[in-house]
Amino acid sequence: MRGFSGKRCWQLGFALCAIMLLGACEEKSPAQTRSEQLASSNNQDVVLGLAWPLKSAKGTLYNGAQLALEEINSGSGVLQGKKLRMQAKDDESSLIRGRLAAQEFANDPQISAVIGHLNTYIAQPAAQIYERAGIVMLTPGASGQKITEGDSRLVFRSLPGNRDQGRQIGDYAQVQGYRNVLIYYIKNDYGVDLANFFEQRANELGLHVLDRRSYNKEADNHRAVFNDWATFLKFDAIFFAGSLPEGPQIIQEMRRAGIKAPIFAGVGLDSPELVKLGGRELERTVVFTLFDPDSLRPEVQSFVERYRKRFGVKPDSHAAQGYDAVRLLAHAINQSGSRDPQRIAHALRSTRNWQGVTGPHSFSEKGDMVGKRLFLSEVRDGAFVFESRAKDIGRAQALSPRRDDSGSENSPL
Repeated sequence: MRGFSGKRCWQLGFALCAIMLLGACEEKSPAQTRSEQLASSNNQDVVLGLAWPLKSAKGTLYNGAQLALEEINSGSGVLQGKKLRMQAKDDESSLIRGRLAAQEFANDPQISAVIGHLNTYIAQPAAQIYERAGIVMLTPGASGQKITEGDSRLVFRSLPGNRDQGRQIGDYAQVQGYRNVLIYYIKNDYGVDLANFFEQRANELGLHVLDRRSYNKEADNHRAVFNDWATFLKFDAIFFAGSLPEGPQIIQEMRRAGIKAPIFAGVGLDSPELVKLGGRELERTVVFTLFDPDSLRPEVQSFVERYRKRFGVKPDSHAAQGYDAVRLLAHAINQSGSRDPQRIAHALRSTRNWQGVTGPHSFSEKGDMVGKRLFLSEVRDGAFVFESRAKDIGRAQALSPRRDDSGSENSPL
């Protein structure tokens, strides 16, 4: 065998050293690159994204976000005079469209934070895209618990998660004196999650869940379940973890099956569209909501007046959530003194008792909302009546369906 020449050995040694040096120098992640680029963009506007089903009944979130944006920019802006801009994309409540919108935001180096998405089944995979891209995600709609249970440092939600909602709704049922309850829920991440946490809280409080049934969004065989319940079970109330647009029809079918017991529903049905689609059979249905437009808090009344002047209607909870989301991110941007998502996330995680029109905002280490309570609304005479309008009645009793003369048992019409 011929030995290596001196020149050959030198070349080989140089190549090995180069490989080792390259291996030692790790390539910057997309998140690091974004942080550095945004941190150096001192003369540019601050850009937010918004991903939401804009044409749905809950599309009013965009109006609230737009109002907040206009008010901020007509004032001092953010970061000592910079404008806040927002790019909106319609995810159409579609997993495919939602992932595409998230990826488009991820590909835009100017985006610091995204407000979205409504649905947990979209928000969870989208959160992974935003995390890898180094973008803050603040969801005002997706309450599925698993969204914030990973190792993410950039994902936050501005509403109570399903664990917290389930506890609050369970506490309501106990205060109402409901001892035997039924659960009807949509078979998706939201419905299964909320039904599980409600049942867990009910068990802790000594309430009895006599039966629980799920349904698929496109299903139309609800009546068979309700007929069985009305015929064979004695119960005090039904907890309904449903969604729009099918929710009003399902409540109608409950009533047409002869069920007179109180019905209380999760925030998935929190929309004026519920009343429009449901008609008289929704009377006395209680719906948990994230916003009370009749609150006497001065900041709430001022917001309601400004929103009505801008859009000609009273704001619903989704408009209020959109308004608070933009205001909250602007607050975090100013607190951090930067458009860098890493620093914005740190400011959000440090937020304690920031007051929005939907109530106080404080975040846990995992990015979950802490200490934010749900409000109550009830369908009366074809409209929502909120707890602030119930005079001389305690909160627990203010907006509850009235029991029929049969006491705690369901009785047919």
